[in-house]
Amino acid sequence: MTDDNPYERYDLDPSAGPKAITARLRELAEETEDDLERARIRDAWEALTMHPMRRLDLALRAHPETRPTPGRPPRPLHWGPAEPVTLDELVPLPALAALAGVDDVELGDLPLEADPILNPNVEPAGSSLPSEP
Repeated sequence: MTDDNPYERYDLDPSAGPKAITARLRELAEETEDDLERARIRDAWEALTMHPMRRLDLALRAHPETRPTPGRPPRPLHWGPAEPVTLDELVPLPALAALAGVDDVELGDLPLEADPILNPNVEPAGSSLPSEP
């Protein structure tokens, strides 16, 4: 919040007209005991009600509250440890295997370079497809 803008300093609605601004600043002036603050309120009132271009300029420079009203904070998520992925979960589904031209899916510890799904240059095990030159 900047003290240079009376809309922000006195929590005024930038879309309010001179009557609403006058009413709000009059309330503030009556509530304060400090003469210096009362003089600041009067200066703000003059700037906002006597000079329409100044009022427009200050209204456009006022920063409206754009954040939602804070409510109850969300409950923290309690994530447990991740379950290890097994080899059975990495086996391609039959539809994917058929699309890739793999007739027989073998389970085992193959290096990634020998996997026919991940590396199309490797001939699938048990396949009678001719290899491309």
